[in-house]
Formats: sequence, structure tokens, C-alpha cells
Amino acid sequence: MLTPIQLQQQRRRRAPPSLKQQYQQYILQRIEGFKNSIPRDELLRIGDEAVAEMDATAEGQFVLTEVLMQDSVDRLIRKRLALRSYRRWCEQFRALRSAQREPMHWGVDARCPVAGVLPRIEAGDTAIVIGAGAQAHACLLAAHDMEVIFLGGDLVSVDQVEALIATESLANNFTAYVAMLGQWLPPLPSLVHLVVLDSSVLEELSPPSRRDLISELQSSTEAAGVHVILPGNHSLAPEAFLNLYEDWSREDEPGGGRRSSSSKSHGIRLSRVARQNDTQKSESKTHDRRA
Repeated sequence: MLTPIQLQQQRRRRAPPSLKQQYQQYILQRIEGFKNSIPRDELLRIGDEAVAEMDATAEGQFVLTEVLMQDSVDRLIRKRLALRSYRRWCEQFRALRSAQREPMHWGVDARCPVAGVLPRIEAGDTAIVIGAGAQAHACLLAAHDMEVIFLGGDLVSVDQVEALIATESLANNFTAYVAMLGQWLPPLPSLVHLVVLDSSVLEELSPPSRRDLISELQSSTEAAGVHVILPGNHSLAPEAFLNLYEDWSREDEPGGGRRSSSSKSHGIRLSRVARQNDTQKSESKTHDRRA
């Protein structure tokens, strides 16, 4: 993720996956989704059909292997699904992705701190999004080619966001977990660029659990990483949790100022103050990940 200064300097960004790569991922997703949606007996019948077709055309010229069998089954499923050609897919993909990258597509307010950080995202950056109230923001970040890890406190919220992600064809860069927030988290990546928190999650935790959760997330965040706390459906505003970020810098809201005390908060964005040794560690982790 770029810092505001790097954004102003128009630093060269990491290249996103090519359209060819994304098309192959689209094909594989649809095929695997079909396999998971049909009874085993039907899948076996497709396998028998593949064997019969190969026996009829090969005339004993090669040995039937598991790889050849898999390829033949996938080809039959692709034919059955009548998947779009690469050219047609590209035309529709570009239009769809362009719409998905707009906050409005997900019902996200343009004044939200997450919207303000979108220009700084590089393809392949990692985001952790926590809480049912941040589902739309998780989808928005996935549309910007971030590797998104969503943590929900119950199966309902995880199922909801996974269904939305699948419908919008964004599953390539998305993983969701049911986590016991404040007690247990899945293994987190060693390098996290952005954390988005629904403040309702923090309000429901005891003060010690709340501090432990934030501390763990902060320790996984890169040297110049960003945390966003969104307003929840409870009484406390995001600003109530600023005491958990004593060594972090609060970034101004779009427009250059902060909200008045009488206006509703759209959330707060905080950036980690990078020290020299932190920056060196972050660069080392980034190098190791790309190697």
C-alpha cells in the first residue's frame, strides 16, 4: 500500500494479475463450483462419459492417466456450462470490475475512510476486515485486487459475505472465517496493509479483550499500514477507541478537516507511525513474499 507521499509522487505500482490469468481463474471457479453443486453419482457419470470419449478417439495411443481424466472431465463440464469465450468475458469483466470498484456499488458512503484509502491500494496488498457491519467494505476491497480476510463473529455473517462475494465473482482473493473475537483468531498473515473494524465488535468486547485484539492486529500491520474503525449500530462512536492507538497518527477526513462534534462520524482512519527499523522489517517481509 502506498503512503500519501508515495501517492503524490505517483510511485510505480505493482502490476495486477493479467486478464488471461483472471480468465483462467474464472473458468476454474465455475467448474469447481459446478462439481460441488451436483451429487457424486452425476459427477461419476460425467467421468464415465469422459472415459468413453477418450477411448473412442485415442485408439489406444496413450495411457489413461488421472491428469488426462481430470482435463477431460473439466472440458465436458465447461462445454455443459457454455462458459463465455475469452473475448466476451473480457468485455463484461472490464465493465463489471469498473462498477465494483465504486463505493456506491456496495452502498458505501464516499466520505467513508475506506473510500479515502482506495487510491493507495496496490494489487496483492492484504486487508483484514472484521465484523458484520463491514461486509460491503470487504467486497469493495476485494474488487480492488486486495487479498481480503474477513472475520465474522458468527456463521450467519460469514455465509452472507461469502454468498455476496461468490455472486460478484470476487472469490479469488477472498477468505472468510468464523472467529471468537477477543478469544481466538485464525493465523494472520505476517504482513497486513489494511485493517477495517466494525466498532460494534469492539464495543461488545471487554476492555482487556478489546485491547488484546487491537494489539494483535497492530503487531501484524506493516510499518506504514492503516487501520479504519467504522461506526457500528451501538452507542459508541469510533472516536471512543482512539485510546487504543496512542502511537498511531490519525488521518484527516476527505476535505482536509475533521467532523464537528455535532455531526455523525463516518469512521476514523489511523496510520502506523513508521520507525526506521520497522520500515526495514516491512521491506524485508515484502521482499520475502515476492521471492
